[in-house]
Amino acid sequence: MYGIKVRIRSLTADYGYDKFVECMLTDYDGHTHYFRDKLPVFTPDITANLPCDGVIRCMLKEEHPKYAVVDTMLPDDVESTMGEHRFRVSYDDLVDNA
Repeated sequence: MYGIKVRIRSLTADYGYDKFVECMLTDYDGHTHYFRDKLPVFTPDITANLPCDGVIRCMLKEEHPKYAVVDTMLPDDVESTMGEHRFRVSYDDLVDNA
């Protein structure tokens, strides 16, 4: 399972155990995408001090010489605030065994 590196920016809601956060991804083309979900979707450290680094698990769809195309629909059904789930990312932003 692959993952893409994101930056967890801020807490958007705190319901005690459930904490919702906003994170961002800058794709290969320099576009910024925002995601909002529960903190454990992006990091197993539920006590993380924000801002911090996180990962969105994804499926690798295409490999190109300079970038990869990933899809965040599986396994966690994560989409950007604009409803997107497919992104071109730099290989430096991919992690294995996420």
